[in-house]
Amino acid sequence: MKKITLILFFLLLILLTSCSSDKQRVKTTVYPSEILSISEIAPYIGYTPVVANEKKSRRESFVTYVSEPIGKYDSVTVKISQNNNLQSAEKIKADFDNLKSMRSDVIDVTELNCEAYIIFPSIHYYIEGYHVEITAGSGADDHQKTLLINLADTSLNNLKKLTGILSDS
Repeated sequence: MKKITLILFFLLLILLTSCSSDKQRVKTTVYPSEILSISEIAPYIGYTPVVANEKKSRRESFVTYVSEPIGKYDSVTVKISQNNNLQSAEKIKADFDNLKSMRSDVIDVTELNCEAYIIFPSIHYYIEGYHVEITAGSGADDHQKTLLINLADTSLNNLKKLTGILSDS
C-alpha cells in the first residue's frame, strides 16, 4: 500500500510539474529601472545618465536618471504604481483617470495601444493594473512628444515581457 501511495504521489507531482511548466511565470512587482534602463534611455536623450535617486516599493516606485555633472542635461524620472495586495487595480486606474481629469492641457496618445496621455513634460500610461509615468526633457513641442512616446513604448514593451501582459492589450 505504501508503494502504491508513493507511486501515485510521484505521478501527481510529475503531472503538476508538467502543467505548471506550460504557464508563463509572471513577475508581479516591477521596478522602474527594470522597464527603462540606462542603456535604453541613452540613445533617446543623447547622453548616458546615472541613477541619482531610486525608491523601490510595492506600492509606488521611482528612479531618477541624471547627467554627470548634474544639471548639464535634463533628467529622466520613471514612476510606477502597481496593483498588489496594498492597492487595487481599480484604485490605480481611478488615480490615473483623476490626474487626467484635473488638467485641461492633456494630449491623448494612441501610438502605445493602451490608455495613455501626455501632460508635458510627462507621459502617463495605464495597462492591467500598472500606471507608469515618465518625465523627460523639457518643452511642449513635437520633439518632446516624440521623446516621451519613444521612452514609453520601450518601457511598455519591457513591462509586457516582465509581467506576461498580452502584447495586443
